[in-house]
Amino acid sequence: MGDPVPQDSTLTPSQPVPANVAQVAVASGLGTFERVYVPKRRSWALIIVNLFLALLTLFVLVGFWLLWVLFRTPNMSRSQAARRVYLYERGFIVADRPEDPQVYRFEDIDTVFQKIVSQRTYGFETARSYLYTINTRDGRTVKLTQFYSNIEELGPCINQRVSALLLPGVLGAIGQGQAVRFGDVTLAAGGIAGKRKSVSWPEVREVRISNGYVSVEIAGKFLSLSTTEAADLPNLPLFLELTHRLRGNAR
Repeated sequence: MGDPVPQDSTLTPSQPVPANVAQVAVASGLGTFERVYVPKRRSWALIIVNLFLALLTLFVLVGFWLLWVLFRTPNMSRSQAARRVYLYERGFIVADRPEDPQVYRFEDIDTVFQKIVSQRTYGFETARSYLYTINTRDGRTVKLTQFYSNIEELGPCINQRVSALLLPGVLGAIGQGQAVRFGDVTLAAGGIAGKRKSVSWPEVREVRISNGYVSVEIAGKFLSLSTTEAADLPNLPLFLELTHRLRGNAR
C-alpha cells in the first residue's frame, strides 16, 4: 500500500484543537492528533475581479450568482472559514459546524471513491478538482473536495489507511476461494475478469489506471477489461494492491 501521510509536527498549525473536538476524539479512540485541514482561501485579486464583474452584471441573474459564490468563499464567509477536518491516527473528524463535530473511524469506513479531474488549456494543466466520497458501514456519507487546503494529501491518506485495514479481510476471502468485485472488475486467486473477458494472473504483466480506466497489460498489449471509470472503483489503493499481490503469488 502507499505510504501514509508523515506525522510531521511542523504540519500542524499552532492553533489548539477545540475542546469539544478533542473530547470527541478521545471518546471515539482516534488516537494521536496529526493535522488540521482548513478551508482554502482564494486569491484576493481574483475575488476583487469577480466582485467587479458581479457588480457590473448585477442587473442580470449571473451577477447575483457571482455575488452569492463570492460571499460563500472562506474569504468572506465566517461560517465557511470555520469549517475544519481534523486528522487523527485512527480516523478523522469533520466539523462543518464547530459545535457539531462528526467522527469517522477508519475501521468503520466501507468504501472510498476518488475522482480527480485535470483541466487543461493548450496542453497545460490550469486547474485540478478533487472529490473523495467516503461511505461508512452505518450508512453515513461525507464528501471532501478542494474546498480544503492540501486535499491532495488528505484524500489519499484516508483512502490508503482505509484500504490497508480492509486488505487482510479481502485477502482472506480470496484465499478461501471467493471473488471480490470492484465495479465491473472481478479479482480472484486465479485471475482478473471484466464483463466480457478474463485472463489468468500468469498472463498479466501489469494492472494500472490508464486514461481513467483499468488497463491490463498482456504480452505488450493493453486489454480493456472495464467500462467503468477509475472514479467509480471503490477503494482504489486496495484494488491496485490486490492485483499486485495476486500477480506476485501466481509467479
